[in-house]
Amino acid sequence: MSIFRTLTVRDGGRRGLGVGLNSRGVVTGWVVVALVALLGAAALAIDIGSLVVAAQRCQDVADSAALASAASLPTATEVRAVALQTVSANNTDASGWQVTCSEADVQILSPGEVVSNEPLGPFAYGVEVTVHGPVDFGFARVLGIEGVTARRSAVAMRGMVDQVPICPMWIDATTELNYGVQQELLMADGPSYEGIPGSLGFLEPPDGCTADWFTLMEGYGLSEQDYQTSFVSKEDTVSAYTGVNVGGWVKALSNDKGCSRLERATDPNGKWAEDTFEDYQPDNPRILLVPLVTYIGDSGTNATFQIESFAAFWLESVDGTTDDKKITGRFIDYFDLAGGDVDSGLTDSSRLFAVKLVR
Repeated sequence: MSIFRTLTVRDGGRRGLGVGLNSRGVVTGWVVVALVALLGAAALAIDIGSLVVAAQRCQDVADSAALASAASLPTATEVRAVALQTVSANNTDASGWQVTCSEADVQILSPGEVVSNEPLGPFAYGVEVTVHGPVDFGFARVLGIEGVTARRSAVAMRGMVDQVPICPMWIDATTELNYGVQQELLMADGPSYEGIPGSLGFLEPPDGCTADWFTLMEGYGLSEQDYQTSFVSKEDTVSAYTGVNVGGWVKALSNDKGCSRLERATDPNGKWAEDTFEDYQPDNPRILLVPLVTYIGDSGTNATFQIESFAAFWLESVDGTTDDKKITGRFIDYFDLAGGDVDSGLTDSSRLFAVKLVR
């Protein structure tokens, strides 16, 4: 039966016809429509809420996995293993949203790659971890949407603040680092430091290092293990390396059939050909990380030093032919690490590593 009926009404003594609604039927109809809408909105809100929770869960796990794995940079296999272990550990809590992450979701970022619109600085590495969280929908199935997968990423970097891959040379810690001014790096000839007998300015590779002295000095052909075992820290004790002939360090730095530091850096067809002291790529072979040391005692191969801090040296020339042998260059005042101020802007001579979340 229709809810509409015809009524006779009076208006100023005149009769007419009108159409009206059964008020009870109207309310019932609108209540049904409203209930459907409210239930749909509530169900949809649950689906959206599930998606929001899954997304936040993915972000939290990605953050923790990135930070945990960044400590193992730049060793890719260890980084991926730690990241996956961290994600797995976060899934052991049954009350937490279960997430997934594969080896392909862990990407290693090398010096010079852009993070948060800034390139990673010299000797800085990053790791990007992406975590996924499957979400099964309820009400949205009516619309043909079975579910979605939330996806969030985090990037952590390891930059200089803790340890440094050594260039096996030393500089007296009292040396004034006249940033940007050409200086001599070789301690044996110009300037000469008294009280440090039997050491021309070179150091033994650190204990356990798999690379030999020449490979570290040249900075070429280092394996991942060589690189990892070449790190030293502040307050480490290091030993003098004696018996280095002129030809050895000249070859490593400037003349080794295209493999020396200066030859690679100045190759007209190479990636660093246009680099300058004011505008350089962070992996330029000219950059040497050199310990600033205090002489402890003894002489010859037994001479020992304590590392006080580190300096970055921009190599410019090598002279092994004249009586006054020289390794010439300029100290770099600032390393621009992605993620902001790691160590008071790194504007002093300390060049160590730290891990931080940058995105």
